Amino acid sequence: MTTIIEQNRQKEPQEINGSYLTLEGKKLVVGMLRLGAIRFGDFKWTYHNAYPNAPLAPMYFELRMIRRDSTIRNLPVDILQDKLVQVGFNMVADVPTAITPTVAVLAERLRAGMVSPRMEPKKKGSSALVDGFLPEDKGKTVVLIDDVLSRGDSKLVLAENLKKVGAVVKDIVILMDYEIGGRSILEKSGYIVHSSFTAKLMLDYFYSIGKIDKEEYERTLNRLLQMANFFEGIDREAS
Repeated sequence: MTTIIEQNRQKEPQEINGSYLTLEGKKLVVGMLRLGAIRFGDFKWTYHNAYPNAPLAPMYFELRMIRRDSTIRNLPVDILQDKLVQVGFNMVADVPTAITPTVAVLAERLRAGMVSPRMEPKKKGSSALVDGFLPEDKGKTVVLIDDVLSRGDSKLVLAENLKKVGAVVKDIVILMDYEIGGRSILEKSGYIVHSSFTAKLMLDYFYSIGKIDKEEYERTLNRLLQMANFFEGIDREAS
């Protein structure tokens, strides 16, 4: 039986792909900016290993840093819990490791089991492909949760690995979507993607309250668009 705690939270009137920047979302991103967990500049992401000619990313969103700040570390739990109201599930799964502490607290709050899929089987001990998954869990519905969505490659592998051990995986829930093609990749593979907010919603808010100036705002949006266009070309060639 699905365990969901419904809470009414005020939503912003603006919506992108089902995403809202809630009051908790505002507090989270401002707190992360204060901590330096959101940074602007030129960054290499994981996808640069496969696509070294891809444009450099104009920002970095590092959820790992919030665990040291008691004033904001539970905000992602609140935000994702609200998003999970839309999803039917029996257990939650994290994409290790940035979101792992958040999903652990979320599982405890929801009284739900938590499992952790691996990219490949553990090389010693249990040789598990999914940590915590028991034989009696076969057939249960698992929702996969992560902090950000860029290309979605790792999430696709982890979702398929959950299926290999017998889980049913339909939904993937994301804290923030960069909107550079990852949603399309996951949806074409049959998954329903739920994002709490997008990079654009976050940037719009930062600009509206003076946390970034017009130049930084436009530069970051334009660079994200360049990344999206680059990968759109890659995906077109692959199809």
